[in-house]
Amino acid sequence: MAAIINLVKTATKNPAYKSVATYIFTNFFSKGISLLLVPVFTDPRFLKPEDNGILSLFSSNLMLMGPFVSLGMIQSAGADFFKKSKEEFSRSFTSNFIISFLLTLIGTAVLFLFREPLQQRFQLPPSFVYIIPFLAFLIFASEQLFALVRNRNEVNRFRNFGIGKALIEYSVSVVLIVFFLKGWEGRVWGIAISLIVSNLVGFFYYAKNGYLQFSLTVQHIIDEIKFGIPVITFQLCVFMLGTTNKLFLAYFKVDTRELGIYAIACVFGTLVGYLGQSIFLYVQPKVYKSISDGSATIESLKREFFHYFKMLIAVGVPCILFVLFLYYYVINKIYLPGIHLFLLVSLSSFIWQLNNYFFLFLLYYKAKKKIFTVAAISVVVSVIVNTLMVKNFMILGDALASLINTCIFTLLVCLFIRKLVAEKFKKKIPAAVTT
Repeated sequence: MAAIINLVKTATKNPAYKSVATYIFTNFFSKGISLLLVPVFTDPRFLKPEDNGILSLFSSNLMLMGPFVSLGMIQSAGADFFKKSKEEFSRSFTSNFIISFLLTLIGTAVLFLFREPLQQRFQLPPSFVYIIPFLAFLIFASEQLFALVRNRNEVNRFRNFGIGKALIEYSVSVVLIVFFLKGWEGRVWGIAISLIVSNLVGFFYYAKNGYLQFSLTVQHIIDEIKFGIPVITFQLCVFMLGTTNKLFLAYFKVDTRELGIYAIACVFGTLVGYLGQSIFLYVQPKVYKSISDGSATIESLKREFFHYFKMLIAVGVPCILFVLFLYYYVINKIYLPGIHLFLLVSLSSFIWQLNNYFFLFLLYYKAKKKIFTVAAISVVVSVIVNTLMVKNFMILGDALASLINTCIFTLLVCLFIRKLVAEKFKKKIPAAVTT
């Protein structure tokens, strides 16, 4: 026992562990609030399973729109922060917002043109045509803010921004859902208002730190499109692999009540990935920095991976046990049939977080052809697997398909990075763009 206490004391004094703990706390704070509010969000007086089903479709469509609005610019900026001078980075960083806004207008126009068939096939409310592109842009802008703060290693500011955003989002949602009985619309308004406030704060942050330099060039647009097309394909792949993809279920006319039960299982299951992502927020800039300054070696990258793996286990197992407790003793019993789905989603989320570590090498070196090839193969495989599994096993098939597709994608990424990693680090080649 004394040895364990000593180990904990040593860890709390280590700056690296403190940073990881802050990222975990910040992300878990947001997710923790949503968990505490599960009894409210699953109470049929406020949100019926049908409402949760609509919110699930909303999340799916928002995730599908996201890549077309962001065009891979978040991933591009994450690598460029460590490669370019501040002046060069600031110009491209500011230009990204302009490009994204123009893409948002195009996306809105496309959805408006096809609004009737989309509403008939996927049972989408008419307002989604305008809400989804607008929120996709706000999400892109807020992710730019959080990525920049993280890359600047401003851990405490990241915490303050994250906690503030979560408090606004859930406070507004609860007020609208519980006191004004707005149903799923109250949840969407909570998300929208929190994003608006976050981006207003972000604007002043950029101005104060000198990151606003309006200099949009044709070459920058071309460069972002070249990198964006493979990343869009990758994001489409993520959409197909993810359990947030409910469009296949909607296509096969799954009952919205059952979809709502599955949606709650996905919320709980992705909690494992959410915590893993918190750890990755610390790991990614650290790895990028080591590659950029030339200190990275195959041995150091392996050590970083196994350290990352152990931390994932350490947070994943307690998380699963906690959610099982919630299922049996806290939330409404109508959601109990979703436990086996929750376990499948948890396993998929865990594997996906491991995959994030491998994929960051393709993003850092902007290996466009490799990203596109991996993603394109995965999309084709995912469509086939999802169709077969959902058609024959419905909701269970969707959960199993996500697990199968995640495993296939991870194996493909590992195969594609082997040669890249060997070339870059055995021969000590400086960081550069790879085709």
